[in-house]
Amino acid sequence: MTGDPTKPRGVSAEAAVHISALLGLFRQACQQQGWVLLQQRGLTGWTDVRCSAGHEFSVTALDLVSTPKPFGLDPSEPWCKECFNVERVAECLAVLQSVASEQGVELTATDERDESGEGHVVFAAKCSKGHDFTTTGRRALNRRGDPVVVLCPDCKEAAEYAEGFAKVEAVLLETRSTVVKRYRNAVELRCRRGHQHTFYVDSRDGRQAIRPDFCGACRKLAKFQEFSERAKDLGVTVLEAQWIAASRPHQAVCFAGHEFGLVPNKIKRGCPECPRGMYGGSLPPHDMYYAVSGPDTTTGKATVKPGISSAGGYNRLRRHAEDGLTEQHLRIQGLPAGMARALERFVLEGLDKEGWLPTRGVEYFPAGALCDVLDLAGEWFSDQPGLHPRSVVLDPDDVYDAVAAPELQQVVDVDVDTAVVFDSGDVTAVAALPR
Repeated sequence: MTGDPTKPRGVSAEAAVHISALLGLFRQACQQQGWVLLQQRGLTGWTDVRCSAGHEFSVTALDLVSTPKPFGLDPSEPWCKECFNVERVAECLAVLQSVASEQGVELTATDERDESGEGHVVFAAKCSKGHDFTTTGRRALNRRGDPVVVLCPDCKEAAEYAEGFAKVEAVLLETRSTVVKRYRNAVELRCRRGHQHTFYVDSRDGRQAIRPDFCGACRKLAKFQEFSERAKDLGVTVLEAQWIAASRPHQAVCFAGHEFGLVPNKIKRGCPECPRGMYGGSLPPHDMYYAVSGPDTTTGKATVKPGISSAGGYNRLRRHAEDGLTEQHLRIQGLPAGMARALERFVLEGLDKEGWLPTRGVEYFPAGALCDVLDLAGEWFSDQPGLHPRSVVLDPDDVYDAVAAPELQQVVDVDVDTAVVFDSGDVTAVAALPR
């Protein structure tokens, strides 16, 4: 076969001019690199070359002239892979020796080379703590090309474990969780609401998962609490026992007594049966605080429920009575704007600090929390100017007349021995105080 392989066949004269120009650029690149062309096979054929160091290899002319970084390298660096490996090995070796000197690691060269094929020498190493291991210059750099913080793999593992366990201790302290079981590389713990979780410290992802909001069930409860607070701003009380989903309806009742499904993502709509204009600021304020107890028909447990409502709160108390919470212990009406919400937050935060966990939702607690509810309410009122809580013994008929609608007399049982009331005159007086 005769003919010049560098001359293209079956192409137009105009294309041949461009191909010839590209081949000219290829020859210039070879000259800049100090390569010798052994045999040229056009743009796409493998061309045999020899670099200035004597390494023979094959390249395609089109690859060299069509990409600014052949082999993924900078054009200022050698394009010969073997030459590049020599420089890289030398750089990595210098970094390895520097890191080993700083960390007190003894290096002993061997005759082995690593599996990368770049020619890195394998060193037998011993750290200051007596750990024996093997390493190479390539392992002295991390993925970003920076020197590694700890060269010894055993010391690195110990440092990562220590970091992970320290984060676990911080989480335990902040969340009041308890340790169920410890492992070499993990900790199994139980959050204060009884949900179990396992933290793994032997992986980067596992250490990143160690954070105070680790418990998914508790995060749902926080969402539910936020949702309930937003609903109260619209005069709506969420009756659902737990968070379902942002796009799913939750059983709720508005201040007018309409029951409907409230979707968290569409909470601004409020009650669909109430006129839209009612949500322009004319809602009845939350000015009544109460505490009721009894056997909760939902959970079957003896339960105490502190909460807030508007005016007499008859609809809310009636629903509690239907749920088994028929015993009223605390009922305060006519509170100034915002006071009932502030009192509610104070009591709920106090119960949380005391370690009381909700039996359902975020406002239903074991019956044993009743004393703390009353003490916290009294403590809060004691700090308010002009208000002084005190226990009194009342005539049950007077309590029914003041507290309950006539139809509730058969379902509401007021325990006069534990009933705590606040003088309405005190409440009226504090309403006039500047705030």
